[in-house]
Amino acid sequence: MYQINAIDDFDVTEFTDTFQLKETTAPDAVLVRSSVVPDSLITNHLLLVARSGIGTNTINIDACTKNGTAVFNTPGANANAVKELVLQSLFASVRPLQAAIDATAELSGDQLQAKAEATRHQFVGGELYGKTVGIIGLGAIGQRLANSCYHLGMQVIGYNRSPKNLQHVQQLETIEEVLQLADFVVLLLPLSDGTRHIMAAKQFREMRENATLLNFGRGELVDQDALLTALKQGQFHHYVTDFPHRDLQHNSAVTILPHLGGNTIEALSNSANITLQNTRDFLEAGTIRSSVNFPTADLPFTSPQRLTFFYEDRPTFWADVTAVLNQFGLPILEMMSNTRDTVGYTIVNTNLIEHHLTINQRTELQQALSALPGMIRLRMLDNPSELLPVLELQP
Repeated sequence: MYQINAIDDFDVTEFTDTFQLKETTAPDAVLVRSSVVPDSLITNHLLLVARSGIGTNTINIDACTKNGTAVFNTPGANANAVKELVLQSLFASVRPLQAAIDATAELSGDQLQAKAEATRHQFVGGELYGKTVGIIGLGAIGQRLANSCYHLGMQVIGYNRSPKNLQHVQQLETIEEVLQLADFVVLLLPLSDGTRHIMAAKQFREMRENATLLNFGRGELVDQDALLTALKQGQFHHYVTDFPHRDLQHNSAVTILPHLGGNTIEALSNSANITLQNTRDFLEAGTIRSSVNFPTADLPFTSPQRLTFFYEDRPTFWADVTAVLNQFGLPILEMMSNTRDTVGYTIVNTNLIEHHLTINQRTELQQALSALPGMIRLRMLDNPSELLPVLELQP
């Protein structure tokens, strides 16, 4: 049974037939929500890191890839939750609801309605209708947000590195063009070397004085020193962020949320279920879905055994694998292969039972395949189905 280290809370009741939670320094897999995954856990035992959520900046992706450890996330699982929080923040940006609620709660005595209505002049707000929202990052969340804002009567403009075919968004060629036109700028980008501090001094100078910047991507998208300077100089009006930082506290021009993006009952449950299902499918069958470093691979497990290969892609790799399989007389019943950047992943369905491989021969097969140039990780899996024969090996 696979040993799973859950850094954050997960309910694995339905998956105890495949793995058990156990705090160990050498787990087979790690489940995580938003905590940092220590590099010390990336050992030869570690097959998988599964992130319940989309951001993987707390995981050493390069180290995992070199180790042959797949990293999963759940893109889109919390998209609606984040979209609704952005909408809530947009409404809060134009209507001082919280101040009005707090003030009304302090009133006392008779004729409460008359007293409350007498304070209304203090809480005059604006409307989103007719305003322009600029969405930087048009992925699953950005597209949902764009549709909702359009139906609220807003003008929707946006930027995405690779333009998308979207009905309700006028896509512009540069971020600066979006900043020059938008009353509200929403950041929904993942963090990478290319997006770190994508909002810095130059970009703030392009913003409108009455604009609000809302960051629901990652805190590091924004250069905080340049941000505070821009707010102090009145280059734009307000900053809303879902990523708390001490330097942003106690600033009337900044609203800080406690990383609430996907923090709904529905999103947490959906994301966790997808994480656990993908974890089981990978551990039992080598299936790859929603990985940030492995190619996608999904082949029905219809054979008694299968081999999975994660390797550095090269022209003669598969010919070398075939030669080893032929040497042991193993058939390729079905296979599928895919590549991503410089690495490849292949699943081969085979049958060790018919060819009566002994324990020693199976070990020799694994050693021969593992020794091939470029092989990063090899797995040999038995089909867990009770309908298939069990492999009984002899020494």
